[in-house]
Amino acid sequence: MSWQTLRHSVTRRAQLRACLAATTLWTLPGCRSTPSPIYREAPGDSVPIYVLAPGWHTEIALSMDVVQHPLKAVTLDFPGAQYLSFGWGERNYFMARAPTFGDAMSALFPGPAVLLVTPLYRAPQDSRAGKQVFELKLSTTGLDRLSNHLWTAFDRSGDGTPRRLAAGHEPGSVFYAATGTYSASYTCNTWTAEALRVGGVPVTSAGVVFANEVTDQLRR
Repeated sequence: MSWQTLRHSVTRRAQLRACLAATTLWTLPGCRSTPSPIYREAPGDSVPIYVLAPGWHTEIALSMDVVQHPLKAVTLDFPGAQYLSFGWGERNYFMARAPTFGDAMSALFPGPAVLLVTPLYRAPQDSRAGKQVFELKLSTTGLDRLSNHLWTAFDRSGDGTPRRLAAGHEPGSVFYAATGTYSASYTCNTWTAEALRVGGVPVTSAGVVFANEVTDQLRR
């Protein structure tokens, strides 16, 4: 890895954190996300899902065995994978291989989103060495809701299939066009918290901007 590439990798996260922090201070409470309702099911069968926190970003991973229809249609693009990880983010910044300071600044303003789906060929705990991985349990009903929620995050073509945009940065991963609008007050971590809440995890998405605002709730 060249020194320039390493510098970009280190500084791009610091730049985005600093910019997001400054902008968040100016964000009025009324502009923040409205928390989705919390669901509570009676005790019963439980299904594991995972939250991955590689630095400033959070994602949700599901075993291929538990992916529900209609989200199951996405699995056809990832033969051989044991798990799929779903991450939502600002399209230009997330897709850039070497994001610039201008990309980070642009991500502060409302713009189009993208979904990154990454195939994992081992358990998430073994696939993302050195990263935070949280295993959570959902009811089967909660898993159905989460699967539908993830499916609605895909912007689809006229024939109903997810719109592929480009190959992702990791082997086998794919960027898809996404619904929703990314902004300084609605980030990838806000999206993750909302999805978990839909699935029945007792977290809040209100005011969530950074990854630790998701992971701190999961630790509690």
